[in-house]
Amino acid sequence: MKFATRTKLEIFVEAHAVDEIERMLRDVGFKGCSVFAGVEGAGSHGAWRQTGVEEAGMRLVVTIGAEEAAEAALHWLENYFAAYPGVVAMSEVKVLRAERF
Repeated sequence: MKFATRTKLEIFVEAHAVDEIERMLRDVGFKGCSVFAGVEGAGSHGAWRQTGVEEAGMRLVVTIGAEEAAEAALHWLENYFAAYPGVVAMSEVKVLRAERF
C-alpha cells in the first residue's frame, strides 16, 4: 500500500460562513471538503447547545490537500477570524489515492 502525505484542515465556524469558506478552499487549491453539523460543545465561553429552534448552529468543515493550499487557507482564515468566531486545526495525514487530494 502506498500512502502520500497531505495536510488536513478542520475549520469550525458558524453556519452562515460555510459558503464563503468553501469558496476560499477551492480558490486556494483544495479539491473538496466535507461539512458536519455541530450540535453541542464547550469552549472558552462555556458550554453551548443547538436547540434546533430557528438557529443554524455551528459547522465543522474538513478538507485535505497540499501543504501550500493549507498555508494559503490559514492566511485567509487568520484575517477572517479577526472579525468572526471560529477555530482551525491543521495536521499532517497519510492518504491513499493521493491524486484525489
